[in-house]
Order: sequence, then structure tokens, then C-alpha cells
Amino acid sequence: MEQIFRHAVGSLRGSARYEAPGSYEAFIAEKIDDAVDFERSYLQWERELNLQYFYGQLPSIATEDDDGNPVSRSTVVSSDIRDTIMSILPSLVRIFLGNEYPVYYTPNSEETEEAAKMTTDYVHHLFRHDWQGFILLYTVFKDCLINRCGVIQCYTERFREAHEQTFQNVTPEQLQMLIYENPTVEIVDQGEVDPDTGAIRTITIRWEVDQPMTKMRNVKPEDFRISRYATSAKTADLIGAQWMVPVSDFVKEGYHIDELMDFIGNDTSPSNEALIREPALGDRWTQQDGVLRGEYFIRVDGDGDGIDELRFIKTIGDNHYILEDYPVENSNFAVFVSDIRPHTAQGEAISDLGKDIQRIKTNTLRATMDNLVEVVNPKTVINELVTNVEDALNDEVGAIIRTRGDPNAAVAFSRPQFVGEETALILNYMDQVRASRTGITEASKGLDPAAFQSTALSGIEAIVSGAQERIELIAYTLCETGFRDLFEIALREIVNNPNPPRQMKLCGQWKYIDPSTFDPNMSVETNPTLGKGSDMVRIQALNAIKEAQEKILTQFGVQNNPVVTPNEYLNTLEDMLSIVNIKNFGRYFKRIPPEVQQQIDSTPKEPSPEEVLAKAQMEDVKSKTVKALADKDYKQASLEFQKQKLAVDDDFRRDKLNVDAATAVLQATQGVQEQADTQKKLEAENKPNA
Repeated sequence: MEQIFRHAVGSLRGSARYEAPGSYEAFIAEKIDDAVDFERSYLQWERELNLQYFYGQLPSIATEDDDGNPVSRSTVVSSDIRDTIMSILPSLVRIFLGNEYPVYYTPNSEETEEAAKMTTDYVHHLFRHDWQGFILLYTVFKDCLINRCGVIQCYTERFREAHEQTFQNVTPEQLQMLIYENPTVEIVDQGEVDPDTGAIRTITIRWEVDQPMTKMRNVKPEDFRISRYATSAKTADLIGAQWMVPVSDFVKEGYHIDELMDFIGNDTSPSNEALIREPALGDRWTQQDGVLRGEYFIRVDGDGDGIDELRFIKTIGDNHYILEDYPVENSNFAVFVSDIRPHTAQGEAISDLGKDIQRIKTNTLRATMDNLVEVVNPKTVINELVTNVEDALNDEVGAIIRTRGDPNAAVAFSRPQFVGEETALILNYMDQVRASRTGITEASKGLDPAAFQSTALSGIEAIVSGAQERIELIAYTLCETGFRDLFEIALREIVNNPNPPRQMKLCGQWKYIDPSTFDPNMSVETNPTLGKGSDMVRIQALNAIKEAQEKILTQFGVQNNPVVTPNEYLNTLEDMLSIVNIKNFGRYFKRIPPEVQQQIDSTPKEPSPEEVLAKAQMEDVKSKTVKALADKDYKQASLEFQKQKLAVDDDFRRDKLNVDAATAVLQATQGVQEQADTQKKLEAENKPNA
């Protein structure tokens, strides 16, 4: 990334403005001053007011009159805003830190689908464990609900770690290779050179390793800066933060302490918001040797081509002296909003919806309590002519009041009528108004016995789901505005400044993660089912899935099951346990490693008794079928043989008749011929005699 330092550190002199009017530096300073004025003139007093209502400091009441005398009045304050916000927070934390991810990275191709899933698991693991996601979210949710918006900054710190190692028999070529691979190599101790091989017998070197570490932090509302013209955090022409830091922070970054002396100031008083959050700061506060640090992302024409580009600008001092200035693609501030105000970057706060209700209920409660005090401790009316005034002024319990004559005529009590029942109607009505405005009711928390009494399970679920729709809307808005942007920023920071590879346990499996291989072009999508359904609905759905998986496993077995394997079944059990807040899944079930599952699939399957019986029955049917087919073929062959035999017999009889007829004819012919020959012989014998 190209870095353009418009001012060298060695040229820092004083805290006066160094830029000429109309210059680039003056233009930057004017934009920052305008954002500071917008924050302090319009946003700051609204936040202070909301914080005072949240912590029960408003509406206030005078405890002394103009003469300094104490006023005996009730100072109770209704906590409607705090109660409403604290009712929303548990649901939001459960939605964002539950089993399902609020956002996930989407792959750009089929081949990168597994890599996108690993990236999602990795970044969510860092967010929840390394970056303390619960603290980040809890803080930013409170800021959103109280102060209209909350901000988280994702940034990368670079740590230099020194290493020292001793090598033996190092050749000059190997030493040059070490120096080439790491230019920070420093020779600490070098031994003798072997005259035969030219190798250094012993050498000790030291080198530094630059290890970037991606982090996140909550930005205080009073430190956040944004342009008054901004309609969103992504398109704002100025967004950033300005806060006091120790001078050592700049020294760690390479700046010399002598060049920073003119910018060091003492912040002798905390901000009003800090005092509201922690009143103890007002008793003793000092932050010496502090330097005002500013980090901004400003859209400005910094290269003179006439086109505004987004630039990162780091400043120092209250005059916004520029230390760093270079172009970037996106800012690293994620702005969370719980209720979008159209066409502005600042949202609506839940606290804005209940301030008037808290004032009305507070005044009603105070009047009711004052009335109750007068009922319990009525005013005493005395006849000072016959009553001892000092006795009447004694407020001890059971004190004696001395009087002359009839006590009823000397002492009386002015007891007003108690109006608690009438004021209770007003308080209940104001609670209904608050619920209709905010959408937060007892049913949304699952605690409304009046609505759940004598109600079917399906009806209860409908009531709870309907009441939780407002919380679901708040969660989805927070996810789309800030959480999604935060994970986009986190992916860019991790890719542009690759954290060291590490081995970690993701989804129950140990994996080696190298962030430098992540795809920076992946987009971030919001989970469309974010916050949908209550725990009751989830348990019912998981039970249905569990029953279906058991049927499939029973039918197809655990070996080479094309639909469900034991690990999918264990996933269902893990989700069911997590809903009832049982996180230690390994206490009850063990995961099946992939190699074990592969071994199970490759092991010859032993047939069950049912399968043996089914196989025997199948063999029996098969043998009967073969026999039946054989019998059928035999009968068919017999019929064919009989048919052929009859045909042959017919031919034989026909031929025999023909032969017999021919023989008879031949015999008859031979008989006639013999008779003719005999006749001729006789005639020949008789001729001589004649």
C-alpha cells in the first residue's frame, strides 16, 4: 500500500497552523472542524440527555429551595428507558452470539466453497475469543439503543519480535542467504573461520520479525466524528475518530519525543458523558502527557487529478497537523444503527421514544409518594392557646402532646385522601403507550402470565413470536448496518496484513489456518433467518430432524450412508444442547474423526439377523423360482416331444402304408407274372405234342 507522508516527523514544530489559507492542509482542517462542530453542537447534548435519562438522573427535582432549606419531596425516578433497553439486550446478545452465525462469507466459485466456510469459522472464532466479541457487542448495542449509533474500529497493530540463535559451520553463502531472507539480521557474535572449508565455526545472529495483529475496539461516542452531510457510513465524505493518547503511543510508531513536545497537552477535565458514566472521575482527574490523535477517512482530491478519492489521514494536535496521508479503498469504522433514520447516517435511539413517558411516570410516582407520606404522616393541627407547641413539634413515635381541656378540641390531624388507585391507572396506561411505541412487552420476554394462562402451546408460540418481531427487526438492522461492514473490514485487514499462521480448533476439529490464503474478494451475506423463532420452535424442529435422521440410519446403516452419517446426527444433538445452554458437548458425546469414519465405511459389513433371514427367504424364493421354471420347461419340452413323436408316428404309418401298398402291388404283379410265365411254360410244353 502506497503511503504518502506529507510531513516528515523531523519537521514538526509547534501547534500552530502550518498551512496557508486555501491550501490542501487548510481544506482538510476545515472539514475536520466542521465534523467536530456537528458532534459538539448537535449530537453531544442529545447523548448527554439520553444518558441522564438512562441512569435515572432525569427528570430531576430540587432538594433545596432558593434559600438553601431542604425540600421534603419524593425524588423517585421511573426507570422506563433503562428497563426497556435492558429487556432488549439479552435477546440481541443471544441472536448474535448463538450457534448460528449472523453473517458468513460467500464463495466466488464452487472450488472456493470450503475455503469460504473456513474463513467464516476463522473470523468468527477471532471475534468471539481473541477480540472479546461479547464485550464489543454489548457495548456497541448499548451505545446504539441509548445514543443513536455505536462504532467499532477494526485495525492492525504491528509488533516487532526479536529472535536470537546460534549456528555452527555456516558457509558464507548460507550467511548471505540468511541476510537476504531477513534484512534485519544483526551479527551478535562471530567465531573463527575454518581455513580448510571457509565456514564460520560458530555465529550468533539476532533478527526482528514483524508480526501484524488485527484487533477491534469500541469507539466512544464523544470521540467519533462524521460529516453532517453523510447519509451512510460507507459513503460519508468524512468519518473517523479523535481521542487523547499517551505520547508513548507515537514514540512506539517511530516518532521522536523531542518532535512531539509542542503537541503535548494536559486534559484536566473529563467530558460530560464520561462524568455521567463514572461520576468518580470528577473528584480527581488528570491525564498528563497526552496527545490528541486523529484518524480520519476523507474523500478529497489528494493527487490533483480533479477526482475525489478516499484517503486515510492521521493527525496530531487540536489544529489537525497531518502526519500521514495516503489513498485507501475503504474505512475501518463500522457504524451500528438500531433503527434507521432515512437519508442520514445517524439512526434513531430507543431512549428517544420513552423520555416523555419517563417524565410523566416520574411526576406521577412522586405525587403519589408525596400523597402517601401525607396520608401516613398527616399534618397536625393544634390550638396553641391550650397545647404545648414544643410537644407538637416533636416528631418522635409515641411522643406526648400536653394540652389543657378536651384533647379533641386542642389537637387534630389533617388527613388527605389517598389517590393511589387513580394514579395506578395512569401508570398502567403509560406502560401501554411505551409498549406500543417500542414494541417491547412482557410477551416479548416470554414473561406475560396474563397472556399465557389457559392458552394452548401453539397460541403461546404465536404470542411470543409476534411480540419478538420488533427485537428481530432491531437485530437485523444492526446486522445489516454495522456487523456486516465489520466483517468486511476484518477480512480486508486480515488479507492485507496477514496474521501469523496458527493451529486452532474450529467446529470441533483442529485445523491449520494460513490467513494469507484467504480470498479478499469474498462478499459478506447476512443470515436471512437471523433471530427467527423461539427456543421452543428450534427444539421442535431439531427433534423432527433427529427422528428423520434416526429412521435413515436405521434403514441404511452407518456404513456408506448416502444421506446421514453419525457426525450429522451429532450436529443435531449439539444444537439441541446449545439451546438449553449446555456448551460442553464433549462431556456427553465424542466426535467421529474422518479417518475413523472412512475405516468404518471400508470395513466389511456384518449382516444383521434380519438381513440373514431376508437373504434366506430370498434364496428360498430363488430356488423355488428356478425349480418352477425348470418344471415349466420340462413340461413344455415333453409336450413338444409328444407333438413331434405323433408327427413322426404319423409319417411312419403313412410311409408304412405306402410301402405295404407298394409291396402288395408288387406281390400282385409278381403273382400275375408268375401265372403268365407258368401259362407260357405250359403252352410251350404242349406245343411239341401237338
